Amino acid sequence: MTTAVQPRNGADSLPLSKELKASTADAHESAEYSTFTQDLMGGSLTVADFIALQEQSWLFYQALENAARVVADDPIAAAIVDPALERVPSIEADLDALHGNTDWRGNVEPLPSTAMYVARLNEIAANADAPGLIAHHYVRYLGDLSGGQVIARMMQRHYGLGPEVLSFYRFTEIPKVKPYKDNYRAALDALPLEGSDRQRLLDEACEAFLFNFNLFADLGRTTR
Repeated sequence: MTTAVQPRNGADSLPLSKELKASTADAHESAEYSTFTQDLMGGSLTVADFIALQEQSWLFYQALENAARVVADDPIAAAIVDPALERVPSIEADLDALHGNTDWRGNVEPLPSTAMYVARLNEIAANADAPGLIAHHYVRYLGDLSGGQVIARMMQRHYGLGPEVLSFYRFTEIPKVKPYKDNYRAALDALPLEGSDRQRLLDEACEAFLFNFNLFADLGRTTR
């Protein structure tokens, strides 16, 4: 895959949650400030572009949540995986409302970056790769619980989208988001990961951000 930045190595003495944040900082910034993201958040794109993003998200969230279910029996993954975070039903409900039907489900074609993203998640599932799964889980769901709330407000403000098509961003089973995120990070810090397994998680988290960066680049080439 195309890479925009190289991951920074964190210090082994840091708690894992802090090391993840530090080591993924460059990759996170590249994804967050991609042209597509900035244009979407700034109101210069269209509802069709938002739909395209959610359709691609639907594809990789299916793969992520399948991998989470496959790997959930691993004692390390079990400390992190939580069905309350699953987004596929919400994405489907939003897209049903946006399209006005369910016919779209058979017509979504993955962009090249999405196909690569899904392939990596399927590989993680096939290998029951707990560190790899946790890396993607952290990048997606902690982002959804944080910046995702800002995205929902911007979609309402700039494109007139109502709550009936933004349920993806509402975690109804998590009434208090900040304590949940604090507990999630504490669970990360308590994971018995050392050496190569810990480094694999850190490296894969950088890759997860880069998969998203490449998706935004692909979407930017298809904006209406």
